[in-house]
Amino acid sequence: MKGINRRKFLQLAGTGSLAAAAVAVPSLATAPRLTPDSKKGTFTFRAVAGLPAKPLPAYATYIIEGHVNLSTRTGMMTKTVIAGSPQARTTIALPGLSRIMRITGIEELGGAFRVTGVVDDRSQLQKGESATFELLIDPAQRLAHATIPGSSLLLHLE
Repeated sequence: MKGINRRKFLQLAGTGSLAAAAVAVPSLATAPRLTPDSKKGTFTFRAVAGLPAKPLPAYATYIIEGHVNLSTRTGMMTKTVIAGSPQARTTIALPGLSRIMRITGIEELGGAFRVTGVVDDRSQLQKGESATFELLIDPAQRLAHATIPGSSLLLHLE
């Protein structure tokens, strides 16, 4: 019987995580992108940061992307950690670090949006990781602020 090596396992795990994210948020490619003028309707966003944060060199990419409906104040988001720096990302999602989140509230703060929500499948959470989250999106500055266990993270909107 032929064994499976680590590289093949990570490729399979990454493909599965990306497929799950694509199923969870199917309309990302067709919805309007987030702009400073987004006031009504729906929008999508994608925020990216290197891990670990500067001044250390990044060896992974933290991606938060989602679809938001401003009129109902609901939506879905995914958090994924991909192997490779933001400039040289791969398609390999690191196992155990992907989350699908349900947006439960959106608050408009001037030109920014505070998005809150919850991870429904708590079985995937790491010890000490909160099931709730908050993301501050500032489309005018093309930045997003998120909290990951242990620190605050600045992400750039794509």
